[in-house]
Amino acid sequence: MDSYGTAYGVINPGKDFKVVIEAHADEISWFVNHISKEGFIYVIRNGGSDHVIAPSKRVNIHTEKGIVRGVFGWPAIHTRSGKDANLNPALENIFIDVGAKNRDEVLKMGIHVGCVITYGSTLEILNDRYYVGRALDNRIGGFCIAEVARLLKEKKKKLPYSLYIVNAVQEEIGLRGAEMIAHRIKPDAAIITDVTHDTTTPMINTNKHGETECGKGPSLTYAPAVHNILRDLIIKTAETKKIPFQRAASSRSTGTDTDAFAYSNAGVPSALISLPLRYMHTTVEMAHKDDVENLTKLIYESLLKIESGHNFKYF
Repeated sequence: MDSYGTAYGVINPGKDFKVVIEAHADEISWFVNHISKEGFIYVIRNGGSDHVIAPSKRVNIHTEKGIVRGVFGWPAIHTRSGKDANLNPALENIFIDVGAKNRDEVLKMGIHVGCVITYGSTLEILNDRYYVGRALDNRIGGFCIAEVARLLKEKKKKLPYSLYIVNAVQEEIGLRGAEMIAHRIKPDAAIITDVTHDTTTPMINTNKHGETECGKGPSLTYAPAVHNILRDLIIKTAETKKIPFQRAASSRSTGTDTDAFAYSNAGVPSALISLPLRYMHTTVEMAHKDDVENLTKLIYESLLKIESGHNFKYF
């Protein structure tokens, strides 16, 4: 583990050639920003938390004394009339109620400015087909790379290089954990897994966002940071092993840890394999079981195609 909390394990350590498979471990959340004299808590974002979904959500406030439960309150529909009839959640008006009578009581609970707040939702299975819950972005990716490590051991595969299985922090606020760990490991290649939007659900424009659908396989990204040779190795592996996959494109950055690895250490050949996800950055993120299985299989099979000293030069 590094100084900021990124965790990693190494298979076949000590080799000159190093390959990373990575998924970020952090989840979006809130910070306590202000406690009113009446005991209501106002917040700021920690990452890309969506204020629109906050009202009526149960939350965990993380303190030194342990977790304090609370709720994002919201005025009842009966009270919203006139100019307030179309009142919408905004960062300035959402608030948390912990059942306290005033600020002093909130402070005695161990709550102070800077405490982290997460949602209390847990994982469930929907229609025996989808994993549903908060922070599948991107703990589901962490599960997949752990499964890859398990498969390598169970199948007794001996890699010709050192494989680093990395769970990085602080992706949601700027890819910072990946930036730090890339400089520490200094890999020769990196395969990143993260989530991407299922764009086939209502109110998403596929002309703008492309077409990606849960259940049709992991998505492979074309982007400046994505190395063509490594991506094509993964595509050829998918085709050979008959693993379904989809394609996506990013104009500039991918917005994932791929960018941090690719542009580190004078350049690291990097590729992105994404898991289609519905309702990203909500408490009901949905991932298809088949996609999870196929993403794991695709990373595993691709690792077996990478050689020690693999030549990723274009010319």
